Amino acid sequence: MLQTGVLLIGTLFAWWTVVQDYLRFFNYEGTIFKVQDCIFPNPVTTPCFWGAWAFLIAFVWAVRIQRNASLPKASQRNLVLFLIAGTLFAWFNNVRDLISFYGASGASVVGCSGQLVTNPYTTPCFIGATLFLLSLVVGIVTYRSMRGATERITPPSSSVRSF
Repeated sequence: MLQTGVLLIGTLFAWWTVVQDYLRFFNYEGTIFKVQDCIFPNPVTTPCFWGAWAFLIAFVWAVRIQRNASLPKASQRNLVLFLIAGTLFAWFNNVRDLISFYGASGASVVGCSGQLVTNPYTTPCFIGATLFLLSLVVGIVTYRSMRGATERITPPSSSVRSF
């Protein structure tokens, strides 16, 4: 349940950010289809948009695992692998924003979601990357607890007697 809850928070935050980005983009551009020569980047071209999809996929995956106890632990392992990829993607984009921010020496920098960055630790990129990392940690703990539960249920082969 904790895994599903963290992924729900990440999904809601990511899609709220994408909706805000679309509203800002539409207010300046008057369309949602323009992708070149924009004042703010079209949200489809930003890492936030793709991170929101990754959060949604991971959330649906976690709900399936939670609701169907008969799913093998391999499904949880694969979710953890997906969360590793999502975490790497999120932190790569966040580090890129941090380098731009600190390299600009006080000049305005546009972050990964198209917003001006005044504090790199309050950007949607940083928050999303942190939520992905938290989801990954919870996913690993969940996988280990599933693996431990399976080992406790399966009797060792040496305890089986033949008659």
